[in-house]
Amino acid sequence: MKKTVFALLLVLFWVASSAVAAELKVGDKAPDFKLKDSTGKEYSLEHPQFKGKVLYIGYVDPDEKDTNNHVEDALKKEKEAGGLDKTRYEGFGIVNLKASLMPNFLIKSAIKSKQEKTGAIIILDLDYAILNLWGLKNDASNVVVLDKERICRYVNSGKLPPEELAKMIQIIKEYQAK
Repeated sequence: MKKTVFALLLVLFWVASSAVAAELKVGDKAPDFKLKDSTGKEYSLEHPQFKGKVLYIGYVDPDEKDTNNHVEDALKKEKEAGGLDKTRYEGFGIVNLKASLMPNFLIKSAIKSKQEKTGAIIILDLDYAILNLWGLKNDASNVVVLDKERICRYVNSGKLPPEELAKMIQIIKEYQAK
């Protein structure tokens, strides 16, 4: 009986510890991934479109997709004004499909339509790959900035306040110049 209880506790401890990912923090190198977009195109941090660029990544629960629209608007405005160099900066989204109760085919359809309309890169996380690799918050809108060497320079979960938005844009500008 004692052996059974001990074995059960050991299994529970192993499952609990493996389910908790190390939280990505400023200064950490971001683990790479391989995920596809709605058209089946595969992406990683070393994808040719991302190579040598500072990356802004919005990792979102589809139910929270509008939480940080102001961030995307500000980045677009900054890019149009010339503050973000298209050859040194790239922004894209990763959608946490497991976080929503909405059927995946509906989410994928909406994403594919947005990609075709805007040219946005929107990658699909079907099984918490990024959540497990980077320890981001589930059921939230997460913002991550990686430098050219894939070191995390900024991370935030939830709605980005205006003062943090200005700070994040300044960090992107600083690291794209390096």
